[in-house]
Amino acid sequence: MEIRSRKFCFLALGVLLLALALPIQAKTIKVWLTGHSNEQLRIISDLTESQFTAKTGIAVEFTSLSWADNENRFLLAAASGDVPDVAGAGALFLPELGLRGALIDLTQMAGFDEVRSRANPSFYRSLSYKSLVFGVPYFSNVTTAYQRDDILQNLGLGEMITWDELIKALPKMQANGTNFMLQWGLGDGIYADLNMFMWQKGADDYNEDLTRSGYDSPEAIEAFKDYVDLYVKHKIAVELPPVQAFMSGDLAITLQYPSFYTNLIHSAPTIEGKWSMVQAPGYASSEKLNRTTFGTGSSLGIFERSKNKAEAWEFVKWFTDDSTQVELAKRTMDEIPGSIFIPANPEGALKIGIEQKAAEIFTKALAESTASVYGLVAPRHRRRYLQMAGQKAIFQGADPEEAMKEAAREHNVEIERKQKEYERFITRLLAEQKN
Repeated sequence: MEIRSRKFCFLALGVLLLALALPIQAKTIKVWLTGHSNEQLRIISDLTESQFTAKTGIAVEFTSLSWADNENRFLLAAASGDVPDVAGAGALFLPELGLRGALIDLTQMAGFDEVRSRANPSFYRSLSYKSLVFGVPYFSNVTTAYQRDDILQNLGLGEMITWDELIKALPKMQANGTNFMLQWGLGDGIYADLNMFMWQKGADDYNEDLTRSGYDSPEAIEAFKDYVDLYVKHKIAVELPPVQAFMSGDLAITLQYPSFYTNLIHSAPTIEGKWSMVQAPGYASSEKLNRTTFGTGSSLGIFERSKNKAEAWEFVKWFTDDSTQVELAKRTMDEIPGSIFIPANPEGALKIGIEQKAAEIFTKALAESTASVYGLVAPRHRRRYLQMAGQKAIFQGADPEEAMKEAAREHNVEIERKQKEYERFITRLLAEQKN
């Protein structure tokens, strides 16, 4: 009897040891990311495997989507039910998916408040509808100004702090063969440039409760007139290849995203030491100087039909952590010449290894930037209204106030239609959040 008992014990111990020796079957989550090169996706994958998977046992399968087809891919996935666990997309698209019932409201996830605090708070304007939040930012783009210091000094000019200073300097600049250019020209990016002027004037795309357009407010109309005047009265550059024009001196000042910085560092040795990055001009009032610019980026959401929500959330928390973001940024710039990755956390820009002054400018610009508010209307529609207003006023001589009021009318029609379309989803989601 004793011998049998011992044999049983030894057998049980052997089974236990064997079980411990066998590899644990790791869960695999699927993550679809938009707009990353193959090289950057390789870096993301390597970092994930060596840190996240090694620590948690959760494997991650990445799929890269292009900006051209990502929205259709996500919508088809949501319709079919064959979804990834995590969606990485433009910030303004995630609430659209969320209000269709395809993404979860992230406020229900444990530790969300801490995760939310990592990024510029204004970025959540693009990711939220009322109290619902459908995404977490993981990298950022922010508009800053670049100036040819040598050209400006030769003309007796310095940094243009305000738009008034820039406008006063333009005749001298243009008489000497150089000019200023906004970031997006007169294509569908008008909305981003115009948003900057609107925010600096205290205007926005919607009223406070998101029920009507903000384009017909006095502040928005005033901002639009200033924007139109830059092209019509002050003859700023419309369409120039920014890097080449900056190198040649055709542009002495331009507004651009961070990729412009690395392009100059790696591709413009002939003007090394002759340029600097500064904050964009702003409007000065008796209260303050408002230099708010357009800030945006990509964000992560979790699909409602995911069977691995807890694991997906662990990935989101890890991927948006400051240490992960900084390491990803450093590896991106070390391994992919001419690339840059600015963390969504403004303080992260100070740690990514770029020149200190540039890092400080990025950090300050990020902290002061804001993002487009999500208000049910799909970004592609809103862009069209503003683009049409700009082109009518600049190319066809239409009255700027009337052009903006027409944009507001079109916007209001779409807002009303979308409110009816999404009402049942919004009511249900808000009720679920309370429970």
